[in-house]
Amino acid sequence: MDTSFSHKKVISIISAKSDMGKTTLIEDLIRIFKSKGYRLGVLKYDVKKFEIDKEGKDSYRFTEAGADTMIIASAEKLAMIERLRKEESIESVIDRFQSMDLIIIEGFKSNGYPQIEVHRKGRAAKLLINSSEFDSSNIIAVATDERLEDIKLPQLDLNDVEKVACFIEERVIK
Repeated sequence: MDTSFSHKKVISIISAKSDMGKTTLIEDLIRIFKSKGYRLGVLKYDVKKFEIDKEGKDSYRFTEAGADTMIIASAEKLAMIERLRKEESIESVIDRFQSMDLIIIEGFKSNGYPQIEVHRKGRAAKLLINSSEFDSSNIIAVATDERLEDIKLPQLDLNDVEKVACFIEERVIK
């Protein structure tokens, strides 16, 4: 595991394919860590061109007019839309998070942060950890709903999110 590029506490939740339960696991982890008083950041990678604003809204109009950075703020939330001249590294994006106890990444499979692979019985035949096409050296555990043979890493019960959270707390946060 190469953590030389960041001092931040980061865990990446990955899977061999979509619809394995990464988002649900992350939602549950957020609730658990927030109940313990942790400050959390989440980074979601989207391979598509996403839009967080709606056509016709002022903020959309500002970015469409050419604003390089547009921030919309209220008493409870703040969102920033920034046009990128080139794709930023994951480290650069993570460095934008300030004062977080933990940053959870969904996606970005090929990153150098500690990773937990999510696997659900019947949803995928292959595991990234067993793939010769994937560098699995950063995977520190598999969260699964079945017992997997020939896996030397810790296997976490995907249905016991408290234990998954404890694992992350012990291995990443502390």
